[in-house]
Amino acid sequence: MGLFTKDIKTMNDLFVHQLQDIYYAEKQLVKALPKMAEKATDKQLKQGFLTHLDETRTHVQRLEEIFRMHGAEVKAVDCPAIDGIIDEADDVAGEIADKAVLDAAPSTLRRPPSTMRSPATAA
Repeated sequence: MGLFTKDIKTMNDLFVHQLQDIYYAEKQLVKALPKMAEKATDKQLKQGFLTHLDETRTHVQRLEEIFRMHGAEVKAVDCPAIDGIIDEADDVAGEIADKAVLDAAPSTLRRPPSTMRSPATAA
């Protein structure tokens, strides 16, 4: 079900689709963050990634609870945006040989808070 396709006919369809999109993104982050923490050499940065991982796991659990409360199947839909962000982070990590420089590179794994507000507003 794409965002502006015939599959989305009601506000409920839109709400569930947005939940599925966010769920996919959070699940992808759960996979990516341990790899980023492993590559980090700075202790604070490594801990930051691990803290973010714990928070993201909590987000996944909360989303699963919201799906159940809403009576919807817990299901993810592909989110090309987060895939692109993670691919970019992997590319940058692969291009930088000096670990100290890699630690200083900006994190590309930031999802705007507005993506989380839309489903909450629709609810």
